[in-house]
Amino acid sequence: MVYAANGPSPLDFLPYRDGKPLPGGFKLGINPDLVKHEGTQDVLWGEEVRERFNAPELNLARYIKDGTVTDVDNGEQE
Repeated sequence: MVYAANGPSPLDFLPYRDGKPLPGGFKLGINPDLVKHEGTQDVLWGEEVRERFNAPELNLARYIKDGTVTDVDNGEQE
C-alpha cells in the first residue's frame, strides 16, 4: 500500500499524540502484524512517472522501493 505523509520518513505517517504512537495504529517492523517500510518517493515523482508512461492506472507501489519503473503494468496487483 502507498500512503501520503507530511515528510520523507515512514515515521511521518504514523499517528502520534503527545509524542507517542497511538494504540491500534500502524507499527513499523519486520515481524508479523507490523508494517515494513519499502521505500519513500514524493508525490511529484509519482505524477511524473504516470505522465511519462501515459499510465494513470499505474500501480506505484510496485516501483516505490527504488523509484525505477522497468515496465508499465495494468494497475493490477499480483
